[in-house]
Amino acid sequence: MQRMDPDDAHELDRLRARAYGPRADITSDPAALARLRELEDRERSTTAPPSTEPPPPRVDADAEPVDEAEQPAADPVPPRPPFLRSRRRVVIAALAMAAAIALTSAVTAAAVGSLTVDGSSGIAQTDALTPDPSAELGASGYLGFDPEQTRGFADYYGLTVFSGVSQIDSDGNRSDCLIVLNTEEARDGGSSRSSPRGVRFGSCGAGPFPAAVKFIVSASFPEPFRTRYPVGTAIQFVLDEDEVGVYASTP
Repeated sequence: MQRMDPDDAHELDRLRARAYGPRADITSDPAALARLRELEDRERSTTAPPSTEPPPPRVDADAEPVDEAEQPAADPVPPRPPFLRSRRRVVIAALAMAAAIALTSAVTAAAVGSLTVDGSSGIAQTDALTPDPSAELGASGYLGFDPEQTRGFADYYGLTVFSGVSQIDSDGNRSDCLIVLNTEEARDGGSSRSSPRGVRFGSCGAGPFPAAVKFIVSASFPEPFRTRYPVGTAIQFVLDEDEVGVYASTP
């Protein structure tokens, strides 16, 4: 036997589309339905290799169309996730891990920043100075401080610390500043500022960086201070809102 004629095979495909396709209408065309059965019988009698798939169901012109939704469904085989979807999951997982690492790094950086912003990381704080309303810096505008924004702190072993606001550059930027000087000089009303005696250190902050004064204790410091902190001790006074932190590192 020979294979089905190509024209007949093409006609059979069209008739099957009318019989089994989503827009099946062959039940209303008896002639087409008869032709479909004839061509299907002819196809089965040819020498073409048998199909591994079961033959399509015969269509009965008198039968009512069957709703596929009413047919019992076979056990579904879970599909393998598409490559793109799997890749997307990998990317999402990688981003989540990166976010976790970034968050950990940010927390670490914040902790380190809070310790090193004043340059005293790892150095123990020995004292905290509180404001003393009775401490006066002297004449108005002394050392460039705005007298209305100047605060004095309690005497600290012969030294007095003042904080104030001053212009820090030629562009007119202003910032909090600290000055450390002998309590004796501070109490004389600033009359000796043209020829200062003993200790006088000052520094200003900038933006988020606080004002901090650093120095090494020498023989010129008041005796009470040298008794508390021996000569050669590194000292730092750091402005911290309403207090001044004192940090010390012995040689």
